Amino acid sequence: MQFIDIQTELTTAVTDLIMAVLSFASVYLIGTRRGQFAIRQKAEIWMGAFSALGLAGLLGFFAHGFMMSEALNNALWQPLYLSLGITVALFAAGVLVDLRVAPVPKGILILFIAVAVVFYGVTVVFPGSFLVFIAYEAIAMLFALGAFIYLDFKIPARWTFLMTGGIALSIIAAVIQATGSIGFTLIWEFDHNGVFHLVQMPGILHLAAGVIESRNRGGEHA
Repeated sequence: MQFIDIQTELTTAVTDLIMAVLSFASVYLIGTRRGQFAIRQKAEIWMGAFSALGLAGLLGFFAHGFMMSEALNNALWQPLYLSLGITVALFAAGVLVDLRVAPVPKGILILFIAVAVVFYGVTVVFPGSFLVFIAYEAIAMLFALGAFIYLDFKIPARWTFLMTGGIALSIIAAVIQATGSIGFTLIWEFDHNGVFHLVQMPGILHLAAGVIESRNRGGEHA
């Protein structure tokens, strides 16, 4: 396969790959501490969320970075959209665990995954419409932001502020993606997709750190 000759697509691909590495590293770090989580389901949900995000980043690396037929490119976007949908669904489930200080009922978890599948179905009907994902993500992010602002006041702790910061960065990244007009050149040229990834990277680190630091939460109910 040959790298694409459009610089903004290359920077988008490289930042996608970095996001994938950060996501899979988060899975590893949470996984090595899984036995320390008072609510084991919390670790599993977040490992699933970061795994799906990592897969999306890896697929994005190939979709943006290489010359290929339109048919192959469209084929790559199908599992990519589904991975993003599952990421958001599991993200919302993880937030709900912290609000409940208890595992999420399996029925609710299945419902969240079903919504992700519906999201994927919408992208099939309206191919190439990334804004559909942005709207879907926005609902989950606003729910998460409200939940953690509430927790910031209820139980102010380093991990709640890390989670709030990660969510805020994710929302900013989504807004940048949605505008489609933000870009800059710093040695290499970045369009809105590349900038979106650059802002999301520290968001991933904040979220992973927050999840790990909160691993004892719920111990009093275990």
